[in-house]
Amino acid sequence: MTVYGKESFLNTIAAKLGRERVYDVQRPDLRPLIPNSYGSLTNDDLIEILKEQCYFIHTQLIESNSEILQTTLNDLIHANGGGAVITSGDDRFLHYGLSFPNSFVWEEAAGREENLLRSEAANTAIVFADYALAESGTIVIESRPDQGRSLHFLPTNYIAIIEKERLVLRSTQAAADLNRRVEAGEPVGSAINFISGPSNSADIEMQLVVGVHGPLRATYVLI
Repeated sequence: MTVYGKESFLNTIAAKLGRERVYDVQRPDLRPLIPNSYGSLTNDDLIEILKEQCYFIHTQLIESNSEILQTTLNDLIHANGGGAVITSGDDRFLHYGLSFPNSFVWEEAAGREENLLRSEAANTAIVFADYALAESGTIVIESRPDQGRSLHFLPTNYIAIIEKERLVLRSTQAAADLNRRVEAGEPVGSAINFISGPSNSADIEMQLVVGVHGPLRATYVLI
């Protein structure tokens, strides 16, 4: 790909900023800005914060554990009206011994179009959160070959499983861990998605409409 006018464009930006062009860009050290603790907040406190925030973002929060996780998810699928289920290819499904009838898995081998068709046909999507932000009720999901972005937006119902140790206060802590992984040379997803409950829009006359750009219902299962 040929880039036209790059130098003149950057020169104009520098001039507007009233400084010389910067050619050697150094990555800033953000570590001093990232707190290592939540002060007096405990993990149980974070759970209470998450519960409160889920109320405001119209998201159901269910507490479960590894022993009854399969039953919890089966009950939710039934409450959603049954139908097809799609999951990510996350290894944690095997770790917890989870399986579902009438289900598909987002997998790289199936190809993009087939994965899109599976997601569109699914009534419920089930994924594992990579992180959960208590303060905003947000789950953080990486886009990887085993879970594309459309997996989170096309099904009618969305279930995110949150492991207790993945719960942090806010995006600062999630970003710090992602930064650690990058510096350690660990693979990180091609995109980082921040999802806060079901799709919501109040663009037209400030009237809240749910489900315009994604799932109608979202449920977090905390284990």
